[in-house]
Amino acid sequence: MQVTDLRPLHDWSGPPAVLSLWRPSAASMESAKRAPVSPVLPSYEQEQHLRAFRACEQRHEAMARLLVVVWEEPGRCDLRAMTHVVTEHLRRHDTYHSWFEELGGAIVRHVLTDPAAIQMEPSTLGEACAEDWQKHVMATPAPFAWDCFRFGILQRASGFTCFASIDHLHADATIIAFLMTEIRSAYRAVLDGERPLQLGSPGSYLDYCSSQRQRAAATTLADPEVSRWIAFLHRNGGRMPSFALPLGVLEDRYHAEYVHVDILEEAVMDAFESACHAAGARAIGGLLACAALTERELAGRSHYSVVTPTTTRRSPKAFRTSGWCVGVVPIDFDVQQRRFPELAFTAQRNFDERMSLAETPIELVLELAAGLPTVGSVASGGVMLSYMDVNVPPLSAQIAREWHQANGRVYINQGIAAQVAIWLFRTQRGLSLTAAYPANETARASMQRYVKAFAGACRRAADALVPTCLDVGRER
Repeated sequence: MQVTDLRPLHDWSGPPAVLSLWRPSAASMESAKRAPVSPVLPSYEQEQHLRAFRACEQRHEAMARLLVVVWEEPGRCDLRAMTHVVTEHLRRHDTYHSWFEELGGAIVRHVLTDPAAIQMEPSTLGEACAEDWQKHVMATPAPFAWDCFRFGILQRASGFTCFASIDHLHADATIIAFLMTEIRSAYRAVLDGERPLQLGSPGSYLDYCSSQRQRAAATTLADPEVSRWIAFLHRNGGRMPSFALPLGVLEDRYHAEYVHVDILEEAVMDAFESACHAAGARAIGGLLACAALTERELAGRSHYSVVTPTTTRRSPKAFRTSGWCVGVVPIDFDVQQRRFPELAFTAQRNFDERMSLAETPIELVLELAAGLPTVGSVASGGVMLSYMDVNVPPLSAQIAREWHQANGRVYINQGIAAQVAIWLFRTQRGLSLTAAYPANETARASMQRYVKAFAGACRRAADALVPTCLDVGRER
């Protein structure tokens, strides 16, 4: 199977294999049901996700809500050992100890008082083809259910595929590779009778939620971060940024489809990063510059505007904590007739200067700005560009090697989307792009044009600095 970085779930394929699935025991479900209400509110990320899910449910729409991490292991899976490992994983991370319900328009959290009450149980379901596996993954319970997570394996004669299907409520992309490494290391340690890889203790996602809500309670419309967010929205007509090309829809909500493309091979990506450094930027600045050049080329735009997500984890312990810890950074700058080096420097400075705005949730900004006639009331719509490099901190070289050696990859289920989303991944193989966009011919044609032009802009930036390096890379 080809190694991928992020793909839609229906792209997964493989020969039939024996499927085993881990679910919470009946006693665990009963303990969760009795869990008392907690004073800790959901994080802004969780609340937005839960409300979006409920809106989709009321419209009878599917929601893209699952993060499915998949990797390969040799030999025959020891089900007893894996049962111990997935149970300990759920006990170890306190985000899994919560479930949510709606009460009088509010969303309240229930928390299991004793993590030891969590016990996973395996069941072997027989031979499954790719479509069968996808259906089982899609059956992962919805985010208002406590057990909105599943773990499983597909056993073949030559080895087995491990997978974890986790509702976005409890995980984000930053933690995916660490999650795989934690489970993989613990499983091998149980088999070998050795101590697992010393990854360190995780932090508390409940503490993250409490801290975020405390900061929000002290935030006002006059705060500099809120003012900068509102100024950004004003420059975009009171809304989030719009995609540069026609999408064939007028509404913000649409059924999404996906495209996955390898943009730059390893040698070319190395050259691209060198071009970024020569311009006084990092890869994120260079990629934002290329996106701006793409919009200028295709749509004649002289001003670039986008939001880019970034982790809000700020300590080594936080990077070992499962949960959803992501904010977005508003980016906009003039393009005019400027060339890549100047744009990369400008984009990088823009990104660095606005990083602190990710700590102020856009949902909070809209709450505070509700009385302003020039700011819209919905944070959805627009375009998002995300970049992740799995080779550098917070994902260590050791974790990156584990991910590569185990053929790690991530899948997302299809559903209704409220924006054009572009994910860029830097791995040991180079740079890949996955995009979600409206499922219609107009948007499909626009995205094909965009991806081709964006890849060309990245390659030209790399070519301009070290063409000899690229020539060598293309001969491989």
